Amino acid sequence: MNTQELIRDIYQRLKKFRFIILITGVLASAVLVMHARHKPVSYTSRSSVFPLTSGGDNSGSSSALNALLGTETSKNFSDEASVNIIELAQSRTTREEVAAIRDSATGNKTIAELLIEDINNHRGWFEEKVKKPGSEAELISWAGDVLKEGLSASINKNNTLVLSYTARSPEVVKVVSYGFINKISLFYIELKREKANRDFQFATGKVDSLRYVMNAKDQKLIAMDKRTLFTNTNKLEYRVPTENVLADKQMIRQQYAQAVANQQNAAYKLQKATPLIKILDKPEPPYDVQTKSATLYGLIGFFGAVVLVSGLVLIGILSQYIKHETNKMLFGAGNNKNSITPVASSL
Repeated sequence: MNTQELIRDIYQRLKKFRFIILITGVLASAVLVMHARHKPVSYTSRSSVFPLTSGGDNSGSSSALNALLGTETSKNFSDEASVNIIELAQSRTTREEVAAIRDSATGNKTIAELLIEDINNHRGWFEEKVKKPGSEAELISWAGDVLKEGLSASINKNNTLVLSYTARSPEVVKVVSYGFINKISLFYIELKREKANRDFQFATGKVDSLRYVMNAKDQKLIAMDKRTLFTNTNKLEYRVPTENVLADKQMIRQQYAQAVANQQNAAYKLQKATPLIKILDKPEPPYDVQTKSATLYGLIGFFGAVVLVSGLVLIGILSQYIKHETNKMLFGAGNNKNSITPVASSL
């Protein structure tokens, strides 16, 4: 069998089974088109959040030149707090707290319950129905894993947090997006408050401690005066201890003045420790809709089925041709024992 005979046999075989090949391709195309149309539609929200703090605390405003130049900025909202906001958004604690949020608009259901309903109401052909876990802890843990798959967090060059969430219904996308924003904002605010409160408590304790030491020095001086009531105060054995105590008191008084200033500064920071977290881009419709292209799926199904069935139809001819060429190479062209009869003629 030469190449010309092979091409002729392939043509005759494809011509004979052309209707089967075309029908199979059309059926496969129809199946994939239906599958694409039944694939769940996904909706993606995009929101940006940034803190409104003082100029010295806001790392975004202090690095305005870097932002304009497009250089890399930190992943923190605040240099003082040193919070990696991306890790905070993607942490298990934040995800589970979001999953436990109850939505009053849906009958006070938790976000975890809404996720189960969202998946079950928008299932594809081959997706099984999700069963609700037996305990609340298992439900929250499962919902945390689902939120992790749909959440995306990043920091842009202006030091603004960008959150994106993908789900199968716009209602769930909106509820979950606002839930993440609220939890992240609450964590950031509570962290600022806690740090300011600890600074104030430390400064207050330092002031109280120095005041106690100064009072102790005063009591020591009074005791010395009582013991030396009829003593010549100009004598060296009296003047030296008194001068030492007065020097210690003066040094402690300076430390006390600095501690009081630190306490006042800490009290001021405690009063303004609640930053404003503002949403620049709200996670509101319209969302980015992602659907499967029925046309693309149909073309893939048609050509894939045509190629597959054609290969099955021609596998006999190709195997005989390969066998014939192998024998020809091993035993020579004159070996009639291994000659191959064209398959098309036998059919």
